[in-house]
Amino acid sequence: MIISKKYTILISRQLSFVVILIVQVMFFAGCKTQSSSNKIRSIGAPGELLVVMDPSLNTTLVKSVVVDFATQEFPCIPQPEPTFRLTTISPKNFERHFKSYRNILILKHNLLNKELIDYKTDVWASNQQIVEVKFSGVESFAKLFGENRDQIFNHLYYGDIKTMTNANKKGADAATKRYVSEKYHIDITIPQGYRLVKDTLGFTWFRADKLETIQSVIFHEFDLDSVGSLNVNDLVTLRNYVTQKYVPGPNSDSYMITEERLPVQTRKILNNELDIIEIRGLWKVEGYFMGGPFVNYFIKDEHHNKLIMVEGFVYAPKKQNKAFYVRQMESILQSLRLS
Repeated sequence: MIISKKYTILISRQLSFVVILIVQVMFFAGCKTQSSSNKIRSIGAPGELLVVMDPSLNTTLVKSVVVDFATQEFPCIPQPEPTFRLTTISPKNFERHFKSYRNILILKHNLLNKELIDYKTDVWASNQQIVEVKFSGVESFAKLFGENRDQIFNHLYYGDIKTMTNANKKGADAATKRYVSEKYHIDITIPQGYRLVKDTLGFTWFRADKLETIQSVIFHEFDLDSVGSLNVNDLVTLRNYVTQKYVPGPNSDSYMITEERLPVQTRKILNNELDIIEIRGLWKVEGYFMGGPFVNYFIKDEHHNKLIMVEGFVYAPKKQNKAFYVRQMESILQSLRLS
C-alpha cells in the first residue's frame, strides 16, 4: 500500500504532539510529587533559628528586637540558656542548604511594604517553620513584632516540639502505650529507651538513663473529690506529695520535692482538645545534693472522676544544654490525650 507524502507528514505531526503531551504530563506529575511528598528533611537542632535580613539592619532597632526575642532566657532551668540559638545571613546568601533550616525568620524591609506577618510550614523542607515579616520602617517593625511576639514564638517553638513528638512515634513501645492507656485512660507516646522502674497503685515511673543524663516520666492519679482548688500552691503541694512518697533520693531518708526558693511557672493550655494546667520549675532532693528541671501537666478526667498528673523531669548535672532535654520532655507530654 502506498501512503502519500501529505498523510505521512500529518501522522508524524500527530505522533510528535502525543509525545510532547506525554512528556508534559510526566513533567507536571513529577513536579507535583516533588512539591508535596518528596521534600528533604529540615536541618538543624531544635531551638536553632536562622534569621534572613539585610546587613544594613544590623545596627538598627530591628536587630536588637530579634536578638532580644531569640536570646530570651529559657524558663526554669538551673543555668541560663537562650531559648533560640541565632544565626543571621543576608538575603543574597539565602539559598541551597540554608533554605532547609527547620526554623527561619525572614525580614523584608521595603518602604512600599505594608506591615504583614506570614506564618508558613514546610516550604522548602519537611518539619519546617517559617515566619516572614514585611515592614516599611524600623519603628513599624518593632511595633508589629512586639504585638505578635507570642504568636511568632508559638509558631517556631511548638513547631519544633511537634516535630519531636512525631519522631517519638517511630519505634515507640506499643506495650508501654497500651499499659498506660489501660491504667490511666490516657494515650501518650513514650519513645524508645524508657524502662519501667516503679509501678504501684496510682503511680507509675518510666526512666531513660543515657550517658550521665536521666530523663523520667511519672504518672499519678488523684480522686477528684479529694482535691480542692487547683491554684499554683495546691498543685505544688500535690506534686510534693507524689514525689516525696514515690521518688526517693540516693539515701534512705532522701526524696524529691519542688525547689521553692525560685517560683514555679504556671499556665493553662489547650492541647489535643484537653484543658491542661502546666507547671514548670526546678526539683531538688531533700537530704542530698541533686536537682534539675521539670514540666508537669495536670488534667481533669471527669468521666473517671480523676485528676491525672503527668510529669517529665531531667537530671543532667554535667550537661549544659538542659533546654534540649526539657524540650524532649515537652515532646512526650504534648502527645497526651484522654483515651
